[in-house]
Amino acid sequence: MDENNLNYDIFIKGNLVDLVIITEEIVEHTNWYNWFNDEETTLHMQQHYYPNTKSMQMDFYKKIIKNNKEKIQLGIYHKKDKILCGLVSLNKIDNLNRNAEISLIIGENKYRKLEVSHEAMKLIINHAFNTINLHKINAGYIETLESWGLFLRRTFGFSNEGIQKEQVYKNGKYLNIVNLGLTKNQYHTMIKENINEEKSD
Repeated sequence: MDENNLNYDIFIKGNLVDLVIITEEIVEHTNWYNWFNDEETTLHMQQHYYPNTKSMQMDFYKKIIKNNKEKIQLGIYHKKDKILCGLVSLNKIDNLNRNAEISLIIGENKYRKLEVSHEAMKLIINHAFNTINLHKINAGYIETLESWGLFLRRTFGFSNEGIQKEQVYKNGKYLNIVNLGLTKNQYHTMIKENINEEKSD
């Protein structure tokens, strides 16, 4: 089956991209598994230590994603080009303390554009705060990817919450993990400030 002929079940509708439900067909007929074999894609990730295969990705889907109430992992589907270009996730969902960790990967190089990441993140953050009623979202990144941290702080209002020193081994070095956090109040304040700025322009 060609990827363009897959039936994607839309979970959250967007303008440029939709967030779609991951299925066995998506694992089988897209390039998802191979993103983690690409050195450029995984340069700032804790990936590319061991080769990844389609069967390993299928095992990951069945054991980690399917029926997991502590994880929402959705595909980023580019509506115009009809391709799965990335993934966005809420991980370690804690229903008692109302928090989760957020992550995103754009696996297809052509779609590593600000508007794709921005809309995918906006859709999942809105879902986290306004639908499943989380109080806080946490994020972390390897220090070499400061552009990602800058994006989260400036665009969505994340704030710095500390550093885990020499936490990961990557590219021949022990590197720090930078931790960020965003509460629902912070996010809604950011939205209101952006609306007021647009009105004053």
